[in-house]
Amino acid sequence: MGGQFPIGQNASEEALVEAQRRHDVIKPLIDAGKYPALHSQYLTKGALISHLSETHQVKPRTIYNWLEAWERSGFPGLVPRDRSDKGHSRALNRAAMEFLLAAAMPRRGAYGALTVQEIFRAYEEERIWRAAHAGKRMGQFELAKYARYIQDGCLRPEAQFPKVSYQTLLRAFDAIPEVARTMSRSEEAFHNTQEIISFRALAEIRPMQFCVMDHRVLDIFCLVRDPKGASGWKLARPWLTAAIDMRTRKWLAWVIVEQPSSDSIAAVLRRIFLDHGLPECCYWDNGKDFRAEFFEGRRMKTGRSPKVGDLDGAWKGVLDTLRVRVHHAIPKRARSKIIESNFGRIAKFDATLAEWCGSKPTTRPEGFQALVDQHEAWARGERDTTPFRTIEEIAALYNDAIEDLNERPLEGEGMRKVAVHGYGWMCPNEAWEVNICNVERRTVTPDVLHFAFAKRKSLTVKHGEVKTSFAGRDYHYRLSGNPAALMALNGETVEFAYDQIDLQDAAIYFQSRFVGLAHCCDLRRMGQSDFTEDEKLRRASRREVKKFIEAVHNAIPVAAPEERLARRREVTPARATVTRPESPAQIPAAIAEAEAASRAEKQFDFETADPAAVVVATEPARPSDDNDSEFHFFQ
Repeated sequence: MGGQFPIGQNASEEALVEAQRRHDVIKPLIDAGKYPALHSQYLTKGALISHLSETHQVKPRTIYNWLEAWERSGFPGLVPRDRSDKGHSRALNRAAMEFLLAAAMPRRGAYGALTVQEIFRAYEEERIWRAAHAGKRMGQFELAKYARYIQDGCLRPEAQFPKVSYQTLLRAFDAIPEVARTMSRSEEAFHNTQEIISFRALAEIRPMQFCVMDHRVLDIFCLVRDPKGASGWKLARPWLTAAIDMRTRKWLAWVIVEQPSSDSIAAVLRRIFLDHGLPECCYWDNGKDFRAEFFEGRRMKTGRSPKVGDLDGAWKGVLDTLRVRVHHAIPKRARSKIIESNFGRIAKFDATLAEWCGSKPTTRPEGFQALVDQHEAWARGERDTTPFRTIEEIAALYNDAIEDLNERPLEGEGMRKVAVHGYGWMCPNEAWEVNICNVERRTVTPDVLHFAFAKRKSLTVKHGEVKTSFAGRDYHYRLSGNPAALMALNGETVEFAYDQIDLQDAAIYFQSRFVGLAHCCDLRRMGQSDFTEDEKLRRASRREVKKFIEAVHNAIPVAAPEERLARRREVTPARATVTRPESPAQIPAAIAEAEAASRAEKQFDFETADPAAVVVATEPARPSDDNDSEFHFFQ
């Protein structure tokens, strides 16, 4: 068990006891003759190590490491070694933690989002720079930048960084609150992963109280008409425009279209109004098509519908006229619309079809390209059939599929029921039948749905308000809750959505995005938005996090890229010029002769030249002008 310990080896009594324990664990592996029963029971090395791992409560990888140490150094290799940095702290001090905190959060105008490896390199450079300037007088720039660490014009000893490993810095980086790291790097990611979420009491909602609508592109390809194409067809991914009931999650109506638009939304709304009656509220997106003229603006003109003349005021703004309120979801918040999670059930059905293409090009199935090749061969007339269905066939298929989803049990709030074996889950149709009986059905005739929806105007914002005229009277509108907010759009053209029978409130849109509700200054105010308290919390959290990030940036210095490069140049070692043997290059004889002739010509001088060597050129006799039988162009 003895042996000569290498320099730096820990030879304490505790270390020797630990080495003996390790030796006892691997002894059946290094002295197989003494353990025939184990080797006969466990025929492979891996099986025996697994048995030793369970017996001694040691990981298999650790046993392998001990065995390699024994084979390399014998018993001394099993002795725990001293730390190479023993006596030096490996923990980050306060100054180092402050630097790491500031470097982990990008600062505009100074540095961007740094990876942990880049932060580690910047940390090492900053540590070397601070160590090199310890005890030295700082310049004016450094005095301002490192003010919190300056004493008597020099860096305080507490400002020095300890030398740490990358893993230590990584653990400290992970300890920084995720909310601060996320907010500083991406505000959108902060909204999606860190903000407070509103959880609705769905069981307290009545059926047809909220109708939720949205679009989704299907993960399949189908044939759509293409008059300009050689075959009259083209491949495209169809879209689904659908609506569900928020309480029961029942699919109320849907259409399959080549491209989503306000037309597809209107088709779904009409189907809902005719089949199920009028909902109390429509809850949908902030996109251009969802706030189109059909619903909140001027009359929509299409090639299929005949032009409708000026309608009576009672029919303009049909959703509001029918007392169907519109609620816009929070922009860029998928969680705010419950239909998004139900679209996942549609995606699962997409994957069962032969035309499934995945959600993006990188997720295409292996056999999809073969289908495309077959379709192209069909388009060239080399095949009789194409593997893709038409959009009409896809629409009929999804009609059956969505009807089937309404009959499948669905987990969620308000969907639980008592079953024979315990608790179970209702399907949307079952939940609909249980809850809809006590809800009054408000009906509307097809003739009413023929009329267009409310009007829309394009106005210019001036002095923080929009001004328009109705019946010879001027109306001034400012945003509700923050009347001065429209000043940010002064001089810009916005869309003003209004209902002529209720001019008290209107909606303002800029670049196809909902800006807010506008209130007429001369009329009474009405209505409040939902989820007000939650939105206050969201805004308060954003403000506080931004204040925290700003405070860190103002307090903790981090070298800019220019300063870091300058520091690197200061410590870059001088490079000596290397002397190399030289040999003349082999030049072709013709080039050498030409160079010699050129050099001789440059050295020629008429004053020093030998007169005998000068050759006088004689001009040939010019022909007589009377002789026309010969022609000499250059004479």
